[in-house]
Amino acid sequence: MVPQILTQATFWLCVALFVRLFTFRRRGARFRRDMSCLAWLVMVAAGSAVVYIGKGLLVMPANSWPLVLLLAVFVGSVCQSAGNLARVWKMG
Repeated sequence: MVPQILTQATFWLCVALFVRLFTFRRRGARFRRDMSCLAWLVMVAAGSAVVYIGKGLLVMPANSWPLVLLLAVFVGSVCQSAGNLARVWKMG
């Protein structure tokens, strides 16, 4: 029961992360190639996790709750910064 909940939470958190980064609009923020590459890598990782979970190849074990919690905090930070990774890390 717990692994199923953690796997579903991971799935939806990764979907939210991918969509938020994919729909990012600069709106005056300066272009930074390093942040753009980082956003691309995060999107690839989140999208891959969604695909692997969808195929049944990734199931979160019961003791992975700290990672799921960390992912939730990261997704919340990205959403709060409107998808701007530079603002998440205060690098810009």
